[in-house]
Amino acid sequence: MFARISFLLALFLLSTNFAFSQFRVNDIFIERLNVFDSTSKDWFFAAKLANSLHFLTRQYVIEDELLFSRGDIIDDNILLETEKNLRSMNLFSRVEITIDSLDPLNCNVYVVTKDRWSTNPSLLFGTGGEAYRLGFRIEELNFLGTGTTIVPEFLYRSENDTRMQVRAKLYQRRLFRSDFSIKYEFFINRFRTLHNLSFWKPFFSRQTKNSFGATIVNNFGNDLLFTGNGQYQKMNFYEKGGTIWYSHSWFKEDRLFISGLLDVRKVIRGAQTYTRAFDNSGRIFVAFSSISENFYKSDKLNTFLTEDIVVGGWGSAVLGRTFKIDTNGTDAFYLAGVGEKSYLSPDERVYLFGRLAGGSAFANSIGFNTYQEFLGLMYYRFNDNILFATQVKQQTVWNWRGVRQLLLDDKHYLRGYTLNELAGDNRLVANFEFRFFPNVHFWIFQFSGVLFYDGGTVWNQNTEIFKSRWRNSAGFGFRIHNDKTSGKLGIIRIDFAFNFDRKKFAEIIISSDQMFSIFKSHQFELPGILGEEFEYE
Repeated sequence: MFARISFLLALFLLSTNFAFSQFRVNDIFIERLNVFDSTSKDWFFAAKLANSLHFLTRQYVIEDELLFSRGDIIDDNILLETEKNLRSMNLFSRVEITIDSLDPLNCNVYVVTKDRWSTNPSLLFGTGGEAYRLGFRIEELNFLGTGTTIVPEFLYRSENDTRMQVRAKLYQRRLFRSDFSIKYEFFINRFRTLHNLSFWKPFFSRQTKNSFGATIVNNFGNDLLFTGNGQYQKMNFYEKGGTIWYSHSWFKEDRLFISGLLDVRKVIRGAQTYTRAFDNSGRIFVAFSSISENFYKSDKLNTFLTEDIVVGGWGSAVLGRTFKIDTNGTDAFYLAGVGEKSYLSPDERVYLFGRLAGGSAFANSIGFNTYQEFLGLMYYRFNDNILFATQVKQQTVWNWRGVRQLLLDDKHYLRGYTLNELAGDNRLVANFEFRFFPNVHFWIFQFSGVLFYDGGTVWNQNTEIFKSRWRNSAGFGFRIHNDKTSGKLGIIRIDFAFNFDRKKFAEIIISSDQMFSIFKSHQFELPGILGEEFEYE
């Protein structure tokens, strides 16, 4: 009798949404695969030797990212988010989480990861914008299998006669297996020296209740103000200070956040004419935000590898106050708002993303340092191998009290144009690409092609946009994709751009990564002043 009642109860629960979407984790099994394994088509004669030179990701690194434990009641969304988090670490070329039902209410969970090649010595070579760069970098994404990133880089750049520069980075996602992350970045060339240290507790998942941390900066040297025809002025600066923040999260239908941030930095400029907006001003912000997220796996968008598309939205309202920390600072109230929304069609052929943001300072009933931006992304899949993608980006300021610089060149959205040739306070750009992902595979490499059009303009805030000159380029390109690594090192980009102003093809452009990503994730953002970016290279 008891067995019959239990069976009927299990059938009842199975017929409800509860049993269909939720289950109890009976046990967890983790299988770690090396970079090369004999069951894959990339196996070759020296695969065992290659595997012996790679430290397999330690099991605890994977266990620390699991959003569930034995005995937990979970649903499919938790499994999908765990997969996404593991892929976002850039340590694995394959992540799969599956379940095996023991009965209607209990399942075993199987986690399979396959390591990427994490030690990437690279000869850095690139051309474009009538400049070249040559150097060497070792990017270790998984030091001793611990998930620690270490990157030293040495690069010679002809741009602005920069010559040799050194960059270093240390990042650990979970310091000593804790819930805290740490990152240190160092950069030096003949113009500037930068030190940045951050220590924080991130929102690791949608279940994380709070995030807090601190950042310390110590930067000095010269920024470059471009005046046209390859000429520039050196602007001396010294910046020292830091930021602390705290954010709390509630998980209802969407995640809700309330965040507070304090930023204090002392800045010394070489001349009064080089002053930027809000120099030597402390900032206090409170933000009220929300985010909605659904995760979809896809490939052949930016690369051949599986990528996670986050569909949903993000919105934030920011209330702030700036205060003087010396006589040159700014006392003002600050208001800002950010809204994002994305859409993916049921057949996953159409994707749309839009972001609109704006902010302004107010003092004595006067608005100033006002900024507004828009970002639009779209793609349409004709089939599994061909898609059309576009990006539109607009940034505008009004009554901006300080030096500001946005660039439009080979590195900033407009292929085929000289580096640092075009600069202004405001910018409008559009990029269109037909991307082709043929099924051409050679060992660990795959190949794709692109037809593109780039257009854009930059102008100063005292000039009407209709009086600014629109620039154009178009061309074609090839991509070499490495299946064993990810990020910028996973792609070699080769483009041939026709400059419509000069009526000729520019030199061959060799770079890394796609010109733009055709989707954007909705992510938690700390509050801050919008429009402060200054592009100097």
